[in-house]
Amino acid sequence: MAFFDLESPENNETDNLVWLGHLSPDSDTIGSAIGAAELFGGEARRAGELNKETAFVVEYCGVEVPKLISKVEGQKVGLVDFNQKTQLHKDVDNSDIVAIIDHHAIQDQPITFNTPVSVDIRPWGSAATILADRFEKMGKEMSPTTACVLLAGILSDTLIFESPTTCPVDKPYAEKLAKIAGIEDLYDFGQKMMEAKSDLADVSTYDVLKGDFKHYEINGKKVGFGVAETLLPEQLLERKADLLSEMEGEKAKQGLDFIFFAIVDTKTKNAHLVVYSDAEAELAAAAYGYSTEANLMYLPGLMSRKSQLMPAVQATLTA
Repeated sequence: MAFFDLESPENNETDNLVWLGHLSPDSDTIGSAIGAAELFGGEARRAGELNKETAFVVEYCGVEVPKLISKVEGQKVGLVDFNQKTQLHKDVDNSDIVAIIDHHAIQDQPITFNTPVSVDIRPWGSAATILADRFEKMGKEMSPTTACVLLAGILSDTLIFESPTTCPVDKPYAEKLAKIAGIEDLYDFGQKMMEAKSDLADVSTYDVLKGDFKHYEINGKKVGFGVAETLLPEQLLERKADLLSEMEGEKAKQGLDFIFFAIVDTKTKNAHLVVYSDAEAELAAAAYGYSTEANLMYLPGLMSRKSQLMPAVQATLTA
Protein backbone atom coordinates (compact mmCIF):
# COMPACT_ATOMS: atom_id res chain seq x y z
CA MET A 1 0.00 0.00 0.00
CA ALA A 2 1.40 3.41 -0.96
CA PHE A 3 2.14 5.86 1.84
CA PHE A 4 -0.79 8.16 2.60
CA ASP A 5 0.27 11.76 3.33
CA LEU A 6 -2.04 14.15 5.16
CA GLU A 7 0.19 17.03 4.08
CA SER A 8 0.07 16.36 0.33
CA PRO A 9 -3.40 14.98 -0.49
CA GLU A 10 -2.95 15.56 -4.21
CA ASN A 11 -0.38 12.74 -4.26
CA ASN A 12 -2.55 10.18 -2.47
CA GLU A 13 -4.27 7.18 -4.03
CA THR A 14 -7.92 7.49 -3.03
CA ASP A 15 -9.47 4.42 -4.68
CA ASN A 16 -11.35 2.45 -2.01
CA LEU A 17 -10.54 5.15 0.59
CA VAL A 18 -13.11 5.70 3.34
CA TRP A 19 -13.17 7.88 6.45
CA LEU A 20 -14.63 6.36 9.59
CA GLY A 21 -15.28 7.29 13.21
CA HIS A 22 -15.98 5.29 16.36
CA LEU A 23 -18.71 2.74 17.04
CA SER A 24 -21.23 5.24 18.46
CA PRO A 25 -21.22 7.87 15.71
CA ASP A 26 -21.90 11.36 17.03
CA SER A 27 -21.91 14.74 15.33
CA ASP A 28 -18.13 15.19 15.54
CA THR A 29 -17.44 11.72 14.14
CA ILE A 30 -19.88 12.12 11.23
CA GLY A 31 -18.94 15.71 10.47
CA SER A 32 -15.23 14.92 10.56
CA ALA A 33 -15.65 11.90 8.27
CA ILE A 34 -17.56 14.04 5.76
CA GLY A 35 -15.01 16.84 6.03
CA ALA A 36 -12.03 14.51 5.63
CA ALA A 37 -13.60 12.90 2.56
CA GLU A 38 -14.08 16.30 0.92
CA LEU A 39 -10.56 17.46 1.79
CA PHE A 40 -8.54 14.31 1.13
CA GLY A 41 -10.78 12.33 -1.22
CA GLY A 42 -12.64 9.09 -0.62
CA GLU A 43 -16.03 8.68 1.04
CA ALA A 44 -17.43 9.05 4.54
CA ARG A 45 -18.68 5.96 6.34
CA ARG A 46 -20.25 5.28 9.73
CA ALA A 47 -19.71 2.44 12.19
CA GLY A 48 -23.19 2.42 13.74
CA GLU A 49 -26.57 4.13 13.94
CA LEU A 50 -26.84 7.89 14.37
CA ASN A 51 -28.10 9.39 17.61
CA LYS A 52 -30.99 11.87 17.52
CA GLU A 53 -28.75 14.93 17.53
CA THR A 54 -26.64 13.72 14.62
CA ALA A 55 -29.72 12.65 12.66
CA PHE A 56 -31.01 16.21 13.12
CA VAL A 57 -27.65 17.63 11.99
CA VAL A 58 -27.44 15.69 8.71
CA GLU A 59 -31.01 16.70 7.85
CA TYR A 60 -30.47 20.33 8.83
CA CYS A 61 -27.22 20.57 6.87
CA GLY A 62 -28.63 18.77 3.85
CA VAL A 63 -26.08 15.96 3.63
CA GLU A 64 -26.65 12.28 2.99
CA VAL A 65 -26.23 9.90 5.89
CA PRO A 66 -22.92 8.07 5.30
CA LYS A 67 -23.27 4.39 4.52
CA LEU A 68 -22.36 1.76 7.07
CA ILE A 69 -18.80 0.48 6.78
CA SER A 70 -18.40 -2.94 5.19
CA LYS A 71 -15.40 -5.06 4.38
CA VAL A 72 -14.06 -4.27 0.91
CA GLU A 73 -11.03 -5.86 -0.65
CA GLY A 74 -8.16 -3.41 -0.86
CA GLN A 75 -9.92 -0.79 1.26
CA LYS A 76 -7.96 2.07 2.81
CA VAL A 77 -9.38 3.61 5.98
CA GLY A 78 -8.74 6.99 7.56
CA LEU A 79 -9.91 7.19 11.16
CA VAL A 80 -11.44 10.31 12.68
CA ASP A 81 -12.28 11.15 16.29
CA PHE A 82 -10.73 8.09 17.97
CA ASN A 83 -7.57 6.00 18.25
CA GLN A 84 -8.56 3.02 20.40
CA LYS A 85 -8.92 -0.62 19.40
CA THR A 86 -12.04 -0.93 21.55
CA GLN A 87 -13.85 1.63 19.35
CA LEU A 88 -12.81 0.19 15.96
CA HIS A 89 -15.43 -1.50 13.75
CA LYS A 90 -14.91 -5.23 13.24
CA ASP A 91 -14.70 -4.85 9.44
CA VAL A 92 -11.53 -2.76 9.67
CA ASP A 93 -8.12 -4.40 10.07
CA ASN A 94 -5.10 -2.50 11.34
CA SER A 95 -3.51 -3.06 7.95
CA ASP A 96 -6.38 -1.11 6.31
CA ILE A 97 -5.67 2.08 8.28
CA VAL A 98 -3.70 4.82 6.52
CA ALA A 99 -4.31 7.89 8.73
CA ILE A 100 -5.74 9.08 12.05
CA ILE A 101 -7.17 12.54 12.79
CA ASP A 102 -8.20 12.82 16.43
CA HIS A 103 -8.41 15.00 19.53
CA HIS A 104 -8.29 12.29 22.23
CA ALA A 105 -5.34 11.20 24.34
CA ILE A 106 -3.43 8.08 23.33
CA GLN A 107 -4.23 5.97 26.36
CA ASP A 108 -5.50 2.45 26.87
CA GLN A 109 -5.61 -0.01 23.97
CA PRO A 110 -4.36 2.37 21.25
CA ILE A 111 -4.35 1.16 17.67
CA THR A 112 -0.79 0.21 16.74
CA PHE A 113 0.88 -0.41 13.39
CA ASN A 114 3.75 -2.37 11.88
CA THR A 115 4.60 0.56 9.59
CA PRO A 116 4.30 4.36 10.05
CA VAL A 117 0.98 6.04 9.20
CA SER A 118 -0.02 9.70 9.02
CA VAL A 119 -1.36 10.87 12.39
CA ASP A 120 -2.73 14.25 13.45
CA ILE A 121 -3.74 14.33 17.11
CA ARG A 122 -4.20 17.68 18.82
CA PRO A 123 -5.57 18.71 22.24
CA TRP A 124 -8.48 20.61 20.70
CA GLY A 125 -12.18 20.52 21.46
CA SER A 126 -13.18 18.42 18.47
CA ALA A 127 -11.81 16.56 15.48
CA ALA A 128 -13.95 18.91 13.38
CA THR A 129 -11.83 21.85 14.55
CA ILE A 130 -8.72 20.06 13.27
CA LEU A 131 -10.38 19.49 9.88
CA ALA A 132 -11.42 23.16 9.71
CA ASP A 133 -7.83 24.17 10.42
CA ARG A 134 -6.52 21.83 7.73
CA PHE A 135 -8.92 23.25 5.13
CA GLU A 136 -7.75 26.77 5.98
CA LYS A 137 -4.01 26.03 6.18
CA MET A 138 -4.11 24.08 2.92
CA GLY A 139 -6.04 26.83 1.16
CA LYS A 140 -8.93 24.55 0.26
CA GLU A 141 -12.48 25.79 -0.04
CA MET A 142 -15.19 23.68 1.53
CA SER A 143 -18.83 23.36 0.58
CA PRO A 144 -21.47 25.05 2.77
CA THR A 145 -22.86 21.63 3.73
CA THR A 146 -19.45 20.42 4.92
CA ALA A 147 -18.98 23.66 6.86
CA CYS A 148 -22.35 23.01 8.48
CA VAL A 149 -21.51 19.49 9.68
CA LEU A 150 -18.05 20.55 10.86
CA LEU A 151 -19.65 23.39 12.82
CA ALA A 152 -22.06 20.87 14.34
CA GLY A 153 -19.10 18.70 15.38
CA ILE A 154 -17.49 21.61 17.23
CA LEU A 155 -20.73 22.71 18.90
CA SER A 156 -21.57 19.15 19.96
CA ASP A 157 -18.21 18.20 21.45
CA THR A 158 -17.69 21.54 23.21
CA LEU A 159 -21.33 21.76 24.37
CA ILE A 160 -21.53 25.15 22.64
CA PHE A 161 -18.16 26.16 24.16
CA GLU A 162 -19.26 25.31 27.74
CA SER A 163 -17.37 22.02 28.08
CA PRO A 164 -14.01 22.02 29.89
CA THR A 165 -12.58 20.40 26.75
CA THR A 166 -13.10 23.63 24.79
CA CYS A 167 -9.84 25.22 23.63
CA PRO A 168 -9.08 28.73 22.28
CA VAL A 169 -9.27 27.75 18.60
CA ASP A 170 -12.72 26.10 18.72
CA LYS A 171 -14.90 29.22 18.79
CA PRO A 172 -12.99 31.18 16.09
CA TYR A 173 -13.20 28.24 13.71
CA ALA A 174 -16.87 27.73 14.56
CA GLU A 175 -17.56 31.35 13.64
CA LYS A 176 -15.73 30.96 10.31
CA LEU A 177 -17.63 27.75 9.53
CA ALA A 178 -20.96 29.42 10.35
CA LYS A 179 -20.23 32.11 7.76
CA ILE A 180 -19.39 29.54 5.09
CA ALA A 181 -22.49 27.53 5.96
CA GLY A 182 -24.72 30.61 5.91
CA ILE A 183 -25.77 30.14 9.54
CA GLU A 184 -26.41 33.54 11.11
CA ASP A 185 -26.81 32.40 14.72
CA LEU A 186 -24.54 29.46 15.60
CA TYR A 187 -25.79 29.50 19.20
CA ASP A 188 -29.36 28.97 18.01
CA PHE A 189 -28.12 26.09 15.83
CA GLY A 190 -26.32 24.58 18.82
CA GLN A 191 -29.43 24.94 20.98
CA LYS A 192 -31.53 23.16 18.37
CA MET A 193 -28.96 20.34 18.35
CA MET A 194 -29.16 20.02 22.14
CA GLU A 195 -32.93 19.98 22.03
CA ALA A 196 -32.87 17.21 19.42
CA LYS A 197 -30.45 15.24 21.58
CA SER A 198 -32.43 15.75 24.78
CA ASP A 199 -35.82 14.30 23.94
CA LEU A 200 -35.28 10.57 24.39
CA ALA A 201 -38.82 9.64 25.40
CA ASP A 202 -39.31 7.53 22.28
CA VAL A 203 -35.85 5.92 22.40
CA SER A 204 -35.50 2.46 23.95
CA THR A 205 -33.56 2.26 27.19
CA TYR A 206 -30.96 0.04 25.53
CA ASP A 207 -30.44 2.59 22.78
CA VAL A 208 -30.15 5.36 25.38
CA LEU A 209 -27.46 3.38 27.18
CA LYS A 210 -25.56 2.55 23.99
CA GLY A 211 -26.11 5.85 22.17
CA ASP A 212 -22.74 7.23 23.33
CA PHE A 213 -21.04 4.26 24.92
CA LYS A 214 -17.29 3.63 24.93
CA HIS A 215 -15.14 0.72 26.04
CA TYR A 216 -11.84 1.05 27.86
CA GLU A 217 -9.26 -1.40 29.12
CA ILE A 218 -7.30 -0.01 32.05
CA ASN A 219 -4.68 -1.95 33.93
CA GLY A 220 -6.33 -5.21 32.90
CA LYS A 221 -9.84 -4.06 33.84
CA LYS A 222 -12.58 -3.62 31.24
CA VAL A 223 -14.73 -0.54 31.74
CA GLY A 224 -17.84 0.50 29.80
CA PHE A 225 -18.93 4.12 30.13
CA GLY A 226 -22.06 5.54 28.54
CA VAL A 227 -23.11 9.19 28.49
CA ALA A 228 -26.31 11.04 27.62
CA GLU A 229 -26.12 14.83 27.42
CA THR A 230 -29.57 16.30 27.88
CA LEU A 231 -31.58 19.37 28.82
CA LEU A 232 -34.15 16.97 30.32
CA PRO A 233 -32.26 14.84 32.89
CA GLU A 234 -35.42 13.99 34.80
CA GLN A 235 -36.65 12.09 31.74
CA LEU A 236 -33.75 9.65 32.13
CA LEU A 237 -33.62 9.64 35.93
CA GLU A 238 -37.18 8.32 35.88
CA ARG A 239 -35.88 5.35 33.86
CA LYS A 240 -33.19 4.43 36.37
CA ALA A 241 -34.56 0.93 37.03
CA ASP A 242 -34.66 0.16 33.31
CA LEU A 243 -31.17 1.59 32.83
CA LEU A 244 -29.83 -0.64 35.61
CA SER A 245 -31.44 -3.66 33.98
CA GLU A 246 -29.85 -2.86 30.62
CA MET A 247 -26.51 -2.18 32.34
CA GLU A 248 -26.68 -5.63 33.95
CA GLY A 249 -27.15 -7.26 30.56
CA GLU A 250 -24.47 -5.19 28.84
CA LYS A 251 -21.93 -5.83 31.60
CA ALA A 252 -22.41 -9.56 31.28
CA LYS A 253 -22.51 -9.59 27.47
CA GLN A 254 -19.33 -7.54 27.10
CA GLY A 255 -17.48 -9.19 29.98
CA LEU A 256 -16.98 -5.82 31.70
CA ASP A 257 -15.48 -5.41 35.15
CA PHE A 258 -17.25 -2.07 35.62
CA ILE A 259 -20.08 -0.24 33.86
CA PHE A 260 -21.23 3.35 34.31
CA PHE A 261 -23.80 5.64 32.73
CA ALA A 262 -23.67 9.41 33.20
CA ILE A 263 -26.70 11.63 32.69
CA VAL A 264 -25.14 15.01 31.96
CA ASP A 265 -27.43 17.98 32.60
CA THR A 266 -26.30 20.50 29.99
CA LYS A 267 -28.41 23.25 31.57
CA THR A 268 -26.92 23.08 35.09
CA LYS A 269 -23.57 21.61 33.94
CA ASN A 270 -23.69 18.75 36.43
CA ALA A 271 -23.95 14.98 36.07
CA HIS A 272 -25.91 12.14 37.64
CA LEU A 273 -23.94 8.89 37.55
CA VAL A 274 -25.97 5.69 37.41
CA VAL A 275 -24.02 3.19 39.51
CA TYR A 276 -24.76 -0.45 38.78
CA SER A 277 -23.42 -2.34 41.82
CA ASP A 278 -21.24 -2.14 44.94
CA ALA A 279 -18.13 -2.66 42.80
CA GLU A 280 -18.93 0.42 40.72
CA ALA A 281 -19.89 2.39 43.83
CA GLU A 282 -16.51 1.64 45.42
CA LEU A 283 -14.60 2.64 42.31
CA ALA A 284 -16.68 5.79 41.78
CA ALA A 285 -16.23 6.85 45.42
CA ALA A 286 -12.47 6.54 45.06
CA ALA A 287 -12.48 8.34 41.72
CA TYR A 288 -14.88 11.20 42.45
CA GLY A 289 -15.03 11.47 46.23
CA TYR A 290 -18.81 11.21 46.52
CA SER A 291 -21.13 8.53 47.88
CA THR A 292 -23.81 6.55 46.05
CA GLU A 293 -27.42 6.67 47.14
CA ALA A 294 -30.02 4.43 45.52
CA ASN A 295 -27.65 3.64 42.62
CA LEU A 296 -27.06 7.32 41.86
CA MET A 297 -24.08 9.58 42.48
CA TYR A 298 -24.43 13.32 41.97
CA LEU A 299 -21.34 14.89 40.40
CA PRO A 300 -21.50 18.70 40.58
CA GLY A 301 -19.53 20.50 37.91
CA LEU A 302 -18.59 17.36 35.99
CA MET A 303 -19.69 17.21 32.36
CA SER A 304 -16.98 15.68 30.19
CA ARG A 305 -16.27 11.97 29.97
CA LYS A 306 -13.10 12.78 28.02
CA SER A 307 -11.49 15.28 30.39
CA GLN A 308 -13.18 14.68 33.75
CA LEU A 309 -15.13 11.46 34.21
CA MET A 310 -12.86 8.86 32.61
CA PRO A 311 -9.51 10.37 33.68
CA ALA A 312 -10.58 10.04 37.33
CA VAL A 313 -11.48 6.38 36.80
CA GLN A 314 -8.23 5.73 34.93
CA ALA A 315 -6.18 7.37 37.65
CA THR A 316 -7.90 5.28 40.33
CA LEU A 317 -7.43 1.98 38.48
CA THR A 318 -3.76 2.67 37.79
CA ALA A 319 -2.89 4.02 41.25
